[in-house]
Amino acid sequence: MNKLKCLFLSGLMAVMPVCMSGQQTPGEKSSKPRVIITCDPELDDLNSLIRFLLFSTDFRVEGLIYASSQFHWKGDGHGTKWYVPGREYSRNGIDYGPMESWRWDPDERFIDDAVEAYEKVYPNLKVHDPSYPTPEYLKSKVRIGNIEFDGDISKDTPGSELIKAVLLDDCTDPVFINAWGGGSTIARALKSIQDIYEHTDAWKGIREKIIGKVVLSLSGDQDDTYARYIRPFWPELRQMEMGG
Repeated sequence: MNKLKCLFLSGLMAVMPVCMSGQQTPGEKSSKPRVIITCDPELDDLNSLIRFLLFSTDFRVEGLIYASSQFHWKGDGHGTKWYVPGREYSRNGIDYGPMESWRWDPDERFIDDAVEAYEKVYPNLKVHDPSYPTPEYLKSKVRIGNIEFDGDISKDTPGSELIKAVLLDDCTDPVFINAWGGGSTIARALKSIQDIYEHTDAWKGIREKIIGKVVLSLSGDQDDTYARYIRPFWPELRQMEMGG
């Protein structure tokens, strides 16, 4: 945790002039984009999350969701094993066979840690820009997504339900959904909507609304859910390239 605090405070020092120059003047209409972040416990995702929180004045944060990928998945805690050929545990001359989890700390809470570090510096942040979201607001947006297995979209999770609720709400503004890890939580939200509405009279309008709202920003296809589900069933969804 001390290392995380140091990273956060170092980031604060680096971006403070930008944050200060980006303040919104009184009476200026907000046009902040709606953003959902899904990320796995890889270090680059933690670094990106710290940076995102420091720039959270520029967004409407709709979700901060724990996600899995081929590189990190938790398992279900019941000894169930999972295996996908060609993953880290079955390439380059090694094959560990089916695994109960892969590179996931049993006590993983990196999103909560980052938000709690944000909470400690929030009094200073809001001095420079009062539009920083409150720690309580950010905490209300943290959810666990589809983290049990690599690419598993077989059931709803709190994270997929949050995404689903945002996609079905009455706000027509675009929703920029980031997959810094795998896309399984996003795919599950879309599949749940499809399962519920596909054979109803409402389906055409709901599908058109979602296609009009969603902008995907994917860091590759780290669990194959884009190739297996999102692209075949939602080919019209817009994508935004994720910068390096």
